Amino acid sequence: MKKSAKLLRLGIFFVAAGTVAGLTPEVVSSGHAGHDRATVQDKDKAAGESEGEEEQEAPVDYLSVKASSGQPVSAGQVMLARRQAARIPTGYASQPWKSVGPTNVGGRIVDLAVDPTTSPSTVYAAVSSGGIMKSTDGGVTWKPAYPTDTQQAMGALARGSDGTLWAGTGEANPSGGGTTFFGDGIYKSSDGGSSWQKSGLPDSGAFGRIAVNPKNASDVWAAATGSLSWSSGQRGLYHLTNGGKDWKLALAPTNKTTGVIDVAIDPAHPKIMLASLWDRSRNDGAFQYGGTGSGLYRSTDGGATWTRQDNSSINGQVCSWDQTKSGLNTDADLGRIGIAFAPSNPNRVYIQFAGANGPDKGFYVSNDAGKTWTCGGSEPGSVTGGYEWVFGRLWVDPADENHMFSADVSLNESTDGGNTWSNSSGGHSDHHAMAWDPKDPGRVYDGDDGGVYYSTQNGATRTWTHAKVEPWNQLYHLAVSQQDPTRMATGLQDQGSIRTWTPGVEPTDLTQWNSYGGGDGHWVQINPKDQLVYYACSQPVPPRISCQRTTDDAAAGATTSTRTSLSTPAWPSGTRITTDMPIVTDPADPDYLYVAGTAIARSGKGVVSGTDAWKLISPATPDSPESLPGKVPAKEINPDLYYANEYGAVTQIAPAKTTGTSTSPSSTIYAGTDTGKVWKTTNANSDNPTWTQLGKGVLPQRWVTSLVADPTDANHVYASFSSYREGDLAANVWESTDGGATWTNISGNLPNAPVWKVTYDQPHSQLYVATDYGVFNLKNGKKNWARLGSQLPNCPVMDVQLSADGGTVIAATFGRGVYQLHVKE
Repeated sequence: MKKSAKLLRLGIFFVAAGTVAGLTPEVVSSGHAGHDRATVQDKDKAAGESEGEEEQEAPVDYLSVKASSGQPVSAGQVMLARRQAARIPTGYASQPWKSVGPTNVGGRIVDLAVDPTTSPSTVYAAVSSGGIMKSTDGGVTWKPAYPTDTQQAMGALARGSDGTLWAGTGEANPSGGGTTFFGDGIYKSSDGGSSWQKSGLPDSGAFGRIAVNPKNASDVWAAATGSLSWSSGQRGLYHLTNGGKDWKLALAPTNKTTGVIDVAIDPAHPKIMLASLWDRSRNDGAFQYGGTGSGLYRSTDGGATWTRQDNSSINGQVCSWDQTKSGLNTDADLGRIGIAFAPSNPNRVYIQFAGANGPDKGFYVSNDAGKTWTCGGSEPGSVTGGYEWVFGRLWVDPADENHMFSADVSLNESTDGGNTWSNSSGGHSDHHAMAWDPKDPGRVYDGDDGGVYYSTQNGATRTWTHAKVEPWNQLYHLAVSQQDPTRMATGLQDQGSIRTWTPGVEPTDLTQWNSYGGGDGHWVQINPKDQLVYYACSQPVPPRISCQRTTDDAAAGATTSTRTSLSTPAWPSGTRITTDMPIVTDPADPDYLYVAGTAIARSGKGVVSGTDAWKLISPATPDSPESLPGKVPAKEINPDLYYANEYGAVTQIAPAKTTGTSTSPSSTIYAGTDTGKVWKTTNANSDNPTWTQLGKGVLPQRWVTSLVADPTDANHVYASFSSYREGDLAANVWESTDGGATWTNISGNLPNAPVWKVTYDQPHSQLYVATDYGVFNLKNGKKNWARLGSQLPNCPVMDVQLSADGGTVIAATFGRGVYQLHVKE
């Protein structure tokens, strides 16, 4: 995660809390063993919902609603978008997409489960937005164990003593600006992941934990956390006892922004349980990851009744590092709470919790099964860090009540019951899951933002080994060489920027990529005229940018290269920069670069470092009405100090190629902002460029996700919008043929879901879009879009790029890596 403010994608539902959540079973199959295929055998339908009722919940002409940002989105609208996508026919390119890779990098794991009945034990991993993966060789190699065309976003995974797997879709871990995809309920498998059945709670948004009674496999508990920005209808702790027919709400939240994040069952006395509620919310620019709805609850009668614990349950003083000294009391500063029983001594329980803005707030130990608590010897994390809301997990060694691990950026380990802590190094950063192998003492698995690691020495520092084959990755952006389509670069969530080649060595095995930039990788570019020059950006810390240029000495032969860090433009203090800051090469002369925050900056020709490297070409004063983003509303200014000034910025830059030359940059530039504005200048090369807002009152005033200028006609431009944070999930792709004076909505039959990228193949009159439901294309200006290819995993596609001849389409998925499809007729 690191310092990150990425994009949120939400599913929003409204169902009355406290009702019984029924379901319509849906069976999906993972296909033959070793194959990543799936077949949906029944329609995806919410409980008690008829076709007529669903259509009634969503506006018939949803795409024409222009100003619905901030309005609630119903479950019916989300279901409608899913069905709209399913109904779009596959076009001429009907062959299956091919997975390219990488398989040697991995991505975020949110939960783990071990099946000790096989030899060796089978391990299952819930991938943040990549479904369920399975390893039968001790965590070395992994393959999908979940249907390709089913919801891939995961939040929780558990295995019952009868072998049943329970998967809760939708990730409950937010981040600074959060790439957190939400789900459509719980699925279960009774055959080791070969097939799955949808098992209810479709309106839950996300799950923090699933717990199965160790003495009764039919007794299942699900912590429904809910979505971040609106009220989800099914928040709280749900209980299932009758074989998967009805979930009943056992612990209800106290307000519409609260859900349950964790639940733990006493392994010796299952009627004793602990659960934690978490109050959290966010809008376009601000978040609050704590509140008065947060709290720790205890039950001694199997969840029939619950008692909220407060500071009267604490022996002595609250932890000294608790900045507000409010402990477990109801307070706006109470954030995420993690819970862990010690399997070898169930009277020993640990909790760890954060303040609303992330620093460690408390670590407590109980020796009476959670009845009373005492502050531990020291904090596992940091009182100055701001990230505990994305971790909030504790794990206790099943053989030693004093040996435990705490999730954080680093994996923190204690061997004395939390009196002291040290770092168990060797894995990746940002830890979310851990599981021991019951039949192999000392073998433990760790799931983090780098994938799965395993240790045969009980997690001791520097004993972690990374899995070798992990077919999942979370890509933000993709670049493809226009001289060699096998040379690709991408920016990954918390995995930096990676490439398919090394300096002087041509790509051979596209499953094996290597790093050339750190942090959270975002935008990448390869000079379209010279593939030896390429760029990578990681998350900025406003007002500073974090980008680099790499120049290889040769494509083959010399293995040396030169790396230059990009200087930060001289924009004012308080400049706002989105974490997904764009970096764009000028299509006329790619030696000129553009980056943006509140203002757009253009580099000198080939000059990216030094005091004179950049020229500001748009108004630079933050929150000024004259700036391209305009003034940010007070409610959307983030109070969190670690994530300030990351909203209210330029998100898209599209220079028009025909207005430049091979030795001079484009004079016409289109720009879009996260505040929903589209602009244009025709005198970018002047000393004081002037900008005109386009489509005011016509274009949607929502986050601009893509702008594309026709390389042969500066007046021809495409724009896409999405307001995943404020309530309008309608697809919006617009076209102008007169320089932005007038616009036509060409969304047609696209699903009412986010569009993240528009790519235009001008020579072949083909338009491609990357969406939450796959890749679609529009051919020769036709009215209706067609689905491109088949068997692309059902996870968001964030970018789509083309080979130089337009014959190969390459998709960057947020969960399952890079896929390609040959489309040349």
